Amino acid sequence: MSVLKCANILGGNVFNTNMVSESEIAELELLASNCWPAREIVKYKGWIIHWNDGVTWRANSVLPHEWESSVSVEQVVDYVIELYKEKDAPPAFKISPASQPKGLDELLEEKGFEQRMVTHVQTAAIEEISCLGPRVPVDLFKVTDDSLDIFMHESPKEKNAIEVRREIIHQIAGDKNIARVLMHGNIAGVGLGVVERDWLGLFSIRTLPEFQRRGIAWSVSCALAMWGEDHGAKQVFLQVEVENEPALNLYESMGFKTMYTYWYRILES
Repeated sequence: MSVLKCANILGGNVFNTNMVSESEIAELELLASNCWPAREIVKYKGWIIHWNDGVTWRANSVLPHEWESSVSVEQVVDYVIELYKEKDAPPAFKISPASQPKGLDELLEEKGFEQRMVTHVQTAAIEEISCLGPRVPVDLFKVTDDSLDIFMHESPKEKNAIEVRREIIHQIAGDKNIARVLMHGNIAGVGLGVVERDWLGLFSIRTLPEFQRRGIAWSVSCALAMWGEDHGAKQVFLQVEVENEPALNLYESMGFKTMYTYWYRILES
């Protein structure tokens, strides 16, 4: 891509967060769910219930996508609570401004569900990111057992959680690729890209502690954006917790804008 075209792209933003509709949010929430699929998925009264051995909240929570019930919301919430209790897991809901029906978040709070993992969904036109270019060399790999070993290198997760994540990634139906940065022969950073329709999702962009502040996360994101653009993606999204200030600063410097914010409601007792 030419320098001039990149300059023109970087002059504008993809989304004005004041103009994002609930339907756009709901569409991206569903797409993000498809990019990280649970083993068990049940649609009930318009809600999508996920279960995958209790590993990762997205794969073990309810996405209240639509509302198709003539019974009270309380009754359906109680059904969900019992369902997760049978699996010996805390009931959890993934809540966004598009969650249905209205007032669900307030109801869950009243029932003792605690708010956790407040997270921004950030987006950009994929050209904005691909044209920046990696600052260090990045290798890309198709998803295989061997490349997942690379992706999970020195993961802080427990062994069982790592194995479940491997299974989830294998289940992803869309095009997927793993990025790796090597420095001095050692793995310095990794990331996962998934193309779903015309979106690229960036997941688990991770720099190992001893290689921080060397442009690795920037480079992994750019390389995956270049790959995603070649595979038909027009836009890119990622999720970053509001408390992760270094990541927020990085993605802001790359041109990402917050489209909306979601959080989990979890009943621990």
